[in-house]
Amino acid sequence: MSDYSTEEEQIAAIKNWWKNNGSSLLVGVGVALIIVFGWKAYQSSVVQDKTEASVLYQQLITAATANDFNEEEGSTVNYLAKELKSKFTSSEYAIYAAMFIAKESIADSNFEQAKKELNWIISNTDDLRLIHIANGRIARILSIEGDNDSALKLLVATDPAFEASYQEIIGDIHKRSNDQQAAIEAYTKAYKLVKSTPQALPLLAVKLSNLGIDPETL
Repeated sequence: MSDYSTEEEQIAAIKNWWKNNGSSLLVGVGVALIIVFGWKAYQSSVVQDKTEASVLYQQLITAATANDFNEEEGSTVNYLAKELKSKFTSSEYAIYAAMFIAKESIADSNFEQAKKELNWIISNTDDLRLIHIANGRIARILSIEGDNDSALKLLVATDPAFEASYQEIIGDIHKRSNDQQAAIEAYTKAYKLVKSTPQALPLLAVKLSNLGIDPETL
């Protein structure tokens, strides 16, 4: 009898505990399930978005590199670039698309379009590497357009990895404006920064030699 009484007491205790705590337990389980399935849904959405962005980018490259590239392909490229930039703004593919369009625009001497694309990149990425690349290209465009002051203001490297390339661009700008001494100074700084990287030296060496400086003396 005592066993039965004990069992009844245990059941009563469980019922009482469930009455007091069951709702909060269910809520906790529900929240946990929402977090788990919500995270899985988010991951699935990210993968799907990346896949779609990748397909659009591949279509853009295919259209842009067609052997019979014409006005129709040009419209397709612009459309695909806009789709990537509007629907997948934060993706690497949108950045790649803008960089590609900027490159093609520079090749076509469409400098306004190139600057527009490069500024879009700067406004839509936190990647300092990409920001430095975009600023360097904008600086070259501004120099071609004759705005050397604005170009030079952009060439302040906050990442040491870009100091040499920026100094080389500064040298190019000064050379274009016939300031030979300033060009030599900039090229020399760039050369000294990359002396330990042989593959980066040849062009700088030529630029210095053309200005009467023997790179072997640096």
